Amino acid sequence: MKLINRYIFMEFIRLSFAVLAGIVVLYLSVTFLKEADSFIKNKAGLLQIARYYLYSIPGMASQALPFATLIGTLLSLGGLSRHQEITAMRAGGVSLFGVITPVFIGGLLISAFAFLNNEVIMPQYTAKATQVKNVEVEKKQQRAIFQQRKLWLRGPDNSIANIDVVAPDRREMLGVNIYRLNPDFTVKERIIAHKLVWESDRWLLKDGRKYTPQNDTIAISSANDEVYNIVDKPADMSMIVKSAEEMNFTELWEYVRRLKSSGYRATRQEVDLYGKLAYPFASLLMVMIATPFSLIQVRSGGTARGIAMAVLISAIYWALTSGGRALGISGTIPPLYAAWFANVVFFVLSLAAIIRLQRSV
Repeated sequence: MKLINRYIFMEFIRLSFAVLAGIVVLYLSVTFLKEADSFIKNKAGLLQIARYYLYSIPGMASQALPFATLIGTLLSLGGLSRHQEITAMRAGGVSLFGVITPVFIGGLLISAFAFLNNEVIMPQYTAKATQVKNVEVEKKQQRAIFQQRKLWLRGPDNSIANIDVVAPDRREMLGVNIYRLNPDFTVKERIIAHKLVWESDRWLLKDGRKYTPQNDTIAISSANDEVYNIVDKPADMSMIVKSAEEMNFTELWEYVRRLKSSGYRATRQEVDLYGKLAYPFASLLMVMIATPFSLIQVRSGGTARGIAMAVLISAIYWALTSGGRALGISGTIPPLYAAWFANVVFFVLSLAAIIRLQRSV
């Protein structure tokens, strides 16, 4: 990489991550003010609060990266334009494409970092933040033993439950196996049920059979509509079942597959699944769309206008993202199209703006 390209690249990266740090600090401050009453009410310690917000940073950074990249592009290229450095580069034989290429490479690397954060870092730390808040701060009982392809939970009356899949609304569980244990941990009773359903403020077994060892035989009886309150209410399942933000692409793919094979309409989860691939590209798109405004508007003396226009474009991106998501969840368009709708629109618009910029200079 040439010295001038390295200079533009480092300026862009430095400013983008400086803006990102500022946004995260602001986000942390606002979030703390909103949640301070809850921490005081539950007598949370400083270490617990610090750990909760430390684990929340990757999730906050994921949301803030596109906007930080947008502002980083404006500040880096805008600064070069204001100080006539781009004019000097062009006079020295550097093409416009050569000027903006380092910024595009930086945007691509930030998008790659965003994907890595969403797949590896954010799911783990978001789950840890949820654990700290629910279990350590709010003192809710942690029932999950471990979670792989199926879910194992501690239930009432010295029992262990194995759940195949939990419905998206958290009001049904499919493929239920319950083991009631004696004090010496031998199996006292086993229940196999098709469903565990939340009805009339309690959990009821559906299509269930009970197997009870008796000497050398096993007695079989019906367990249909038997009460098994594995958690107090469906809302408490959020402590047990991961949200989309706590899953990586592979985990969410498997969850969607199991939901669909169980007969559930997993449209919302499919939109979230494809969004995990689409959203990281937002940073690169923000670089592409901000580049023409940072050069043309600043060069013509409209710095404030350029920044305002770029912020407006950022807001339009979020509106398109939300609109596409709503259309996908409602079934109007396929989930894959819904997740990529905003990206496709912005890619076309930014590409047209860059071509127009190339022709105008």
